[in-house]
Amino acid sequence: MKTSSNWLSDVEKMVTEFVDAHSLVYSKKQRELSASFEIGCFHALLDYYEQMQFDISVENLTKDGEFRYLTSPSGNPNNFSYVIASIGDRAYEIRQQLKIYSELDEYISFAPDLSVVKKNTPIEKVKDDDYANGKRSFYRVSSKDVIAAHECKSLPPFPELMVSFIGMFVTAHSWHTDHTCGVTLNDTGLHLAPTMFVGGSAQAMHLKMISAIQKVHPLNIVVGMHQGNWDLYGPHKKLNRLDVSGDKEALALAKPIGYFLNFP
Repeated sequence: MKTSSNWLSDVEKMVTEFVDAHSLVYSKKQRELSASFEIGCFHALLDYYEQMQFDISVENLTKDGEFRYLTSPSGNPNNFSYVIASIGDRAYEIRQQLKIYSELDEYISFAPDLSVVKKNTPIEKVKDDDYANGKRSFYRVSSKDVIAAHECKSLPPFPELMVSFIGMFVTAHSWHTDHTCGVTLNDTGLHLAPTMFVGGSAQAMHLKMISAIQKVHPLNIVVGMHQGNWDLYGPHKKLNRLDVSGDKEALALAKPIGYFLNFP
C-alpha cells in the first residue's frame, strides 16, 4: 500500500500525462504547489470522464500554451483554463473554484473546488458594495446550471467534515429539489455524483457513516486519496452516478450499440 508521502508524486504523474496528451506546457507556481491535492483531484475527475468515453479538450490556454489552474475563489474564471468534456453532441465544462449561488437565495453562495456545469453557462460579473467596497467584481453561476460540484479536502476524514458536504450539496444543486431539470441518480449515469475527495483514510465507523450518507443522499465521499485512491472508475467502485437526460441518446449516436453493457 502507498504511504501518504507518495501522493504528491502521483499528482505530478497525472499532470505530466495530461500535458503530454494535449501538447501543453505546464507552468507550476508556488500557489499551485500548495494546491497540489486539488489539482490531483481535478485530474482524477478528468480521467473518470475519459473512462466514461467523453472526449476531453482544453480551453483558454495562455499565449504560451500553458494550462493555467485556478486555485483561488478570488480569481476571474475567464482568465484561467478549463476543460470541455463532450459526448455525442452534448458538452460540459469542468472548472475550478467557480462560485455558485443557490436558487433559493443569491446570497447563499460558495466556491467548490471543482464544478461540472453545462457548456456555455453564463458567468455573471457582479459588483456589491459589501465586497471589496464595491471596487472589484466577483464572478458566479447559478446552481440551476450545475451538474455536479466537488470538494477536495487534504485531511483525515471526521464526522463534521463529512456532514458539512451535505450543506454544500444542497446549496450548489437545484436539481435535488427540481425534478423537472432532467438530472437523476442512476447506476448507469455518466456523471459522477457530487463528491468530496478526502486525503486521509477512514476508520471502520467512518466508513459506516460514509455508506449511510451515500445511501440517503445522491453524493459520494471518497477517502484515502493520499494512499493512491485516484481511480474513480471500475467495478470495484460503488459510487453514485448522475443520469442527465439526453446524454444516453447522444452516446448511442456516438458509440456502438451495446456500449452500456460494459458498465459496472
